[in-house]
Amino acid sequence: MVQYHGPNLEHHKPSLWPGEKCVITQFHDKSCFHANEFKKSAWCGQTIQDAWKIIYPSAAGDAWWDTAQLLTQVTNAIDIFNVTHPECEALFIFDQSSTHTSLGPNALHPFKMNKGDGGKQHKKSDTIIPDDNPNISLCEKVQKMTTDSGAARGLQTVLEEHGIDTKGICAKCSPICPFKNERCCLAHIFSKQHDVINQVSMLEELITKVGHHCIFLPKFHCELNPIEMYWGYSKYCYCEAFKVTFADAKATAMDSLESCPLDTIHHFINCHMTIKVGDSESLKPGESENQVFEAQKPAVWPQ
Repeated sequence: MVQYHGPNLEHHKPSLWPGEKCVITQFHDKSCFHANEFKKSAWCGQTIQDAWKIIYPSAAGDAWWDTAQLLTQVTNAIDIFNVTHPECEALFIFDQSSTHTSLGPNALHPFKMNKGDGGKQHKKSDTIIPDDNPNISLCEKVQKMTTDSGAARGLQTVLEEHGIDTKGICAKCSPICPFKNERCCLAHIFSKQHDVINQVSMLEELITKVGHHCIFLPKFHCELNPIEMYWGYSKYCYCEAFKVTFADAKATAMDSLESCPLDTIHHFINCHMTIKVGDSESLKPGESENQVFEAQKPAVWPQ
């Protein structure tokens, strides 16, 4: 990762072995400026274009931020990165919101499946029975998720083909599954199978299929994202400005977002938490046990 050293924040690139590519981090985050929900999503980094997305969500205005808008924004960011850093690879870093971990329409959603085959349930992509299946003879075999007639298979059929006993177990708990359980319902059992757990989100699939990287910050650790410092700087400036109308608020928010000097952003990048990953090459949603965090000094704030 590029670092900025000394009082003059000199730009230092990492040393690379022959054949290695420089990996440049691209943090992502969202924030609201509370004047009729003025919302801004931004990418840190110097670009010839930008991937910022401004929306005005309300019943009569823009739709609230969702996965479709995120994927469009990330696609734009990837295009910009490929132009500005053609010899490098991007490491996109996200928090673990439900938008970021959304699965595709054909993904395995155990709690949206019926107990039996057919009926009103979406058709899912075929899967592979994982290596940790208790019945070794079934490991690595293709698990068909539709019947010969084309109907979607239900929980009971799928689990029985996984070699799991389903007798006397209900389809789903109501209203929710009890805390700390293993076999409360068929949906819960299927949700713990590794072929379900290891599904890749639409966001990660979009990024990795074009040769870049994607990781997710541990849950409840927003301080690991340097953009949070940028939001704090911008909101400090925003709160200091006098505003009367909504138009004033929108204009002030834009001015505040543009007010943060580049050197200060470099300080934010230097001062944010450092993630040390243990055995894993990247963080998957829900994986945080191998991380060690080292706090750095606080950032520089406006005077």
